[in-house]
Amino acid sequence: MSLLNNSNAIPTTGGGGYNLENSLRFRSSASAYLSRTNSTNGNLTTNTISLWTKLGSLGTAQYVLRAARTGSAAPYTFFILEGSQLKLWNNALSGVYTAALFRDPSAWYHIVLAIDTTQATASNRIKIYVNGELQTLLGTQPNQNVNTYLTGTQTQYFGQQFNTWRYDGYMTEVHQIDGQALTADDFGEYNDTTGAWQPKEYTGTYGTNGFYLKGRGTDNS
Repeated sequence: MSLLNNSNAIPTTGGGGYNLENSLRFRSSASAYLSRTNSTNGNLTTNTISLWTKLGSLGTAQYVLRAARTGSAAPYTFFILEGSQLKLWNNALSGVYTAALFRDPSAWYHIVLAIDTTQATASNRIKIYVNGELQTLLGTQPNQNVNTYLTGTQTQYFGQQFNTWRYDGYMTEVHQIDGQALTADDFGEYNDTTGAWQPKEYTGTYGTNGFYLKGRGTDNS
């Protein structure tokens, strides 16, 4: 996995001064991935993932984020790109996926996955935003109060699933927010001049097991 330096990767000209200058390059041929294991459980029902990504290849299942199953913990949940759709799936191969397809390898996509399974209305439990727009989801929403384990003690993997289906592409500005289901507006905004969706600085809190991966070498918190 390499660090990409490109000041024009996600431009913010014409309004807004928060420019993303670097990103992590995941090469599936090099088996590149990141992993993280929390020492204690966070909020297992409510959390948010926000990231910017650029696809390196199309047409195969690519796991962006997976929480490994350990012991009796089920379902383990992962966030994948497959068939040009975004999917949030569990170990029983059930879940939700976007009606829209995402298959432009030249474009940067801002993806926000917001989870709050405590919601009484099923359609409010999983939400996916792409470039600021709330997506129409197909499939089956999780049961109320189900644990997803994305902020638990299960090891998290960015970029692979059981040493297969590795992600190929770029990632930057990765946030995980433990205990809050946020929206795309917390991480991005429309450019005043161009109307394009662009990143902005996140100013909120991260919770017990939240983190921020800037894609800037050793300067990560």
